[in-house]
Amino acid sequence: MTVVPALCARLLVRAPPVEADAPGGPIARYGAAVDAALRNRGAVLLGAAVAAVAALGLATNLGTELFPRVDAGQFQVLMRLPSGTRIERSEEMVARVEQVILEELGQPDPEYPTIERHPDSHLQMLISNIGVLMDWPAAYTPNRGPMDSSLLVQLKEASSTPSVFDVVTRLRHRLREDFPQAAFAFDTGGMLTAALNFGEPAPIHYQVRGSDLATLGEISGEIASVVARIPGVEDVRVLQRNDYPTIEVEIDRVKAALAGLTLEDVMHNLVTATNSSINFQPAFWIDERNGNHDFIGAQYPETDLISIDTLRDIPLTSAEEMSPIPLGTIAKIHRGTGPSFVRHRNITRSFDVYADVAPGMNLGEAVSAIDEALMADSGLGLASFESGREEIAYDVGGPWAGRGYTLAASGEIQTMRESFRQFGAGLLIAALLIYLVMVAQFRSFLDPLMILATVPLGFIGVAVAHRIQIARFEAGTGLGLEVIEAQNAEARARLSLVTEILRYNASQLRLLAASGLLDPDAVR
Repeated sequence: MTVVPALCARLLVRAPPVEADAPGGPIARYGAAVDAALRNRGAVLLGAAVAAVAALGLATNLGTELFPRVDAGQFQVLMRLPSGTRIERSEEMVARVEQVILEELGQPDPEYPTIERHPDSHLQMLISNIGVLMDWPAAYTPNRGPMDSSLLVQLKEASSTPSVFDVVTRLRHRLREDFPQAAFAFDTGGMLTAALNFGEPAPIHYQVRGSDLATLGEISGEIASVVARIPGVEDVRVLQRNDYPTIEVEIDRVKAALAGLTLEDVMHNLVTATNSSINFQPAFWIDERNGNHDFIGAQYPETDLISIDTLRDIPLTSAEEMSPIPLGTIAKIHRGTGPSFVRHRNITRSFDVYADVAPGMNLGEAVSAIDEALMADSGLGLASFESGREEIAYDVGGPWAGRGYTLAASGEIQTMRESFRQFGAGLLIAALLIYLVMVAQFRSFLDPLMILATVPLGFIGVAVAHRIQIARFEAGTGLGLEVIEAQNAEARARLSLVTEILRYNASQLRLLAASGLLDPDAVR
């Protein structure tokens, strides 16, 4: 607003005023066009208004994205087998998936670019993470149990290396065709994408909140089936499952009390036998040679825990009753199913539905299509409400109406919507601020309005260029190079309106020539 005109006045050579241009020159032709526009100003204003409205309608159909998807040179394959799959079976399946990746990309070349041992390979590194250790490492892995595995694929940074999105498209089709018993999802985001969506494994994330896990599973399954039918949406999945194999122990408290046992005594004995006593009675042994400490606890050998009968024979004791009695005398043991893990939003249980966007589809367009499909689904019967958390939330109706179950968009969707709302408010504030600054500079309330009235005309070109995907200028390209050489004294000198417009636009043409956007010889 002030720096650019000041630098132009300081650095550019002032040219003598141009009263007329050579016949047939660009300024002369422009003057003729301006004269015709002024004589038909009604038609011109009407045409500009229609074009601005059309551009606004065109802009509403443009896709939106929080940040352009970039080729990070790496991606992650998330594989989930049926619930309860033993880790040995998961390891065998991962080995087969690794073989498919090697067939598509070539042998790993971990020493690249220092040493390239496989020039014909596009693969630099392949790391597989199978299952989960139920300890601190569980917080740093996407796996939720022995049936889950994640494979991190790092491509070479070479010009011949194919795009991550092309590789994922091929692998998605082949893995699902070769391994129908497994569910696959792909994460193509790098560090920047992870930072923008707060570490979410996918850009599309809907969260169902409520109390009953079985009901949450039903609602999430219905939502996933609706989302999966949207064209351009891939890798639709529900993160939680309720079919994980469990062993349920129903303790008869009356029999336990008659045997001199409390519920705490029974649980301590059962957990000691199956998972070790270090969780509630930790003991340590310190190695005198190096000072390291090791946990010491009692536990059944895993090879002995082979059947329910083994659990029934676990001896139970307490501080008051040292004579052991079998667990089977005071409890019923049978097989069942339960959740693989439970997630909470604040204190409310929640299920998560994730999905990704196919290449060529933008996030805003996909989310809009999903929202329309979810609202149109009579089985869900969604009704929007204000959650008070700056998010769009819905009450779930249908067979679950009135039971307190809600659906909300989370992750990158929520961030994108909030960002665009803030950008819109910021644009209005910026326009007002610019107007006030120009009022002080021009010492007039009318001249700034004349300048700001041209903003919708510039928006026409922006909308059209983005629509045909050949836009080569960013929003910052409009630097506001509004240099008015005719001062107020000259405006009162009885000069014709066309002459003043020609003076101003001649200066603008010279400024464009100085910036390299026009040929200086043509302007002269």
